[in-house]
Amino acid sequence: MNKTISIAGKDYVLDSIDGQTLRQVWVEAKAAFRFYSCNFKGTELLVLEPKSSQKHTPRKLRLTSERLHSIMDKDVVFLFEQLPYVERNRLIDQDVFFVVSGKYAFLPSLLIAARETEPVRGEKLTAAAQWLLLAYLQGVDINHKTAIETELASPYKYVTLTRAFRLLEGLELCTIETGDDKYKRISFDSDKKALFEKSMKYLVHPVKQRWYCDEIKNIEQYKLAGISALSHYSALNPDGTTTIALTAEQWKHRNVDDFLNVNPIEGDCCIEIWQYPPIPTDKRYVDKLSLALSLQNDHDPRVEKEVELMIEELW
Repeated sequence: MNKTISIAGKDYVLDSIDGQTLRQVWVEAKAAFRFYSCNFKGTELLVLEPKSSQKHTPRKLRLTSERLHSIMDKDVVFLFEQLPYVERNRLIDQDVFFVVSGKYAFLPSLLIAARETEPVRGEKLTAAAQWLLLAYLQGVDINHKTAIETELASPYKYVTLTRAFRLLEGLELCTIETGDDKYKRISFDSDKKALFEKSMKYLVHPVKQRWYCDEIKNIEQYKLAGISALSHYSALNPDGTTTIALTAEQWKHRNVDDFLNVNPIEGDCCIEIWQYPPIPTDKRYVDKLSLALSLQNDHDPRVEKEVELMIEELW
């Protein structure tokens, strides 16, 4: 009886690979794993199942996968009966493809990172999805990229990106294309102005929280935000407050000596805690679209006018 595995609720047949086919594979690998082939939605996978309970480090599995890929020219997937959460994350960090039959699958080349692959529905964008959309709108080269390729250009991991892809697709802000190489890629509309206007109802306010202080030392290492950034991008004069943007992670691990008399009420400096890192369009200032979103509750007519002009210049 053929061996099967279950991925995203569907069963797939594993065919044993004969010794002649594996003649180029080194002895240690053949001793440590059972080799199978599997046709998964038109893609031939090389599936390896450990022969014993011996532990293989994530790094060793990655190296094994890379070496076998160069020999067999197939994506390599490791099959496990069970895999603790911590071990799964360690394998994901090493980009090791794996399946725990009927429970979990990490197959980046096919945009499978969980039990389901249908578009995610939602009323608002997640931080990662918003980062991707705003990055594309402001010139970051992520259009027609796979999740693996996008990971190199973004602050997010593969699993988070695949869910962001699916959310954007579910809200009809992008499409997911499958190329001739069977890899799935995100595709955005080339009319950026129309796409931005369509996305407005789904965008979230970048700022989660604001803190104040009397002084920020080494301020040159932080990105300016708020009116401090708008005065750089426009004809508006700076106000009396210096504003910077940090993510929650950056704030958590900040050098406390850089911030004098931190409090939640007032100060000469404002620290905005952002839901996502600003798009890397400028080394010194936050990106224009995130800045515009962060100022949407500032109803000063001068600010509103300069924000409008700043956005219009993008298109």
